Amino acid sequence: MGQELRVASESRLNSIQVLRGIAALYVTVYHLKDVMASDAPFRREIDFLFGSGPAGVSLFFVISGFIMVYITRNTIPTGANILRFIAKRLIRIWPAYAVVTLAYTLLQSRLSLSPEWPMQLGKSLLFLPLATTPAPFYGYALLNVGWSLNYEIYFYLLIAISLLFSRLRWYAFFLIISVTLVGIPTYYGVFTLKADKMSDLGMPYLNMVTNPIIWNFVCGVFLGLAYYHRAWHERISGFLSISLVAPAILCLAIWQFLSGFFGGFGPFEWGLGSTAIFSVFIFHYQERILKYPSWLVAMGDMSFSIYLLHVPIVVGLGFLFRKLGFPVYAEGTAMFLLSLAVTLIASRLTYEFIEVKLTSYLGRLLHTGRRAVLKQQVSP
Repeated sequence: MGQELRVASESRLNSIQVLRGIAALYVTVYHLKDVMASDAPFRREIDFLFGSGPAGVSLFFVISGFIMVYITRNTIPTGANILRFIAKRLIRIWPAYAVVTLAYTLLQSRLSLSPEWPMQLGKSLLFLPLATTPAPFYGYALLNVGWSLNYEIYFYLLIAISLLFSRLRWYAFFLIISVTLVGIPTYYGVFTLKADKMSDLGMPYLNMVTNPIIWNFVCGVFLGLAYYHRAWHERISGFLSISLVAPAILCLAIWQFLSGFFGGFGPFEWGLGSTAIFSVFIFHYQERILKYPSWLVAMGDMSFSIYLLHVPIVVGLGFLFRKLGFPVYAEGTAMFLLSLAVTLIASRLTYEFIEVKLTSYLGRLLHTGRRAVLKQQVSP
């Protein structure tokens, strides 16, 4: 594999952005279709195409595993760098998540909120699971898609802990994974690879950190390590270059999602299809498709905002129509299309003003603080 191609591909991993956009859209349509009656126009077609919509979460997790290898491979494991890594991850996720969660909580206050909502809000904003069941959601979050961000933040913490071990970081990472995903479940006699079958161990966070859904991140880490290992990269790319192998794997993965075959968040359920799709894109098509449609790349850029906003948008529109005395417009195919369009428009604005501008501002504050500390250290 030519070094020039690899450097060029790293400058803008559009394959990953495209997959992020597809994953976000897959989850979004799956949730929004609930406003359509079973006999509504296009409902059967949408059910067929997007019936495995939650698989987008598995794909997100595989991508996250790869990205963590990508952004930490040259990180010098000092205490300052590790703290900066954690700060950057939180800056990337928390502001947008907090703003949307608070707005959605305000909307829900006009509908219905349980008496426990202040505690639920606090735990949601701290990325803590709310309950011990059901697996792997564990009470969801006040903004329901936040349950997956609990896993995301936990995975970042695992990476940060692993960085403490310098060159042995990935050995430490896999040791922790062995303890949490194999050792503890085996000790309690509840080991499984199906995320929704994980037994209750009595504590929400313990349930979460031992849930098999985390294997999706591990699959992404494996792919990342293989991608930056010359021999493995060449072997995988060579295998996928054999005539029809890559398109065959891609078609089988898509068939799994469309058919519902082995559906679930486990590594041998949707995790298998997600890993296959990501592998084909990153090891094969990334070096052959030089330019993706700009709208797909843009969808990937704002995928996080799409993921956060689609539920508040559809709930808010339904509330608005009912408040105005037009409940008939709060459901149906037209409502589905309107919710999707408004979600995309609002996501673009949220991406521009919160994800980009606010995140950039907080990032500059982080660097300014770092420079100030360095100046104080040097001046004596």
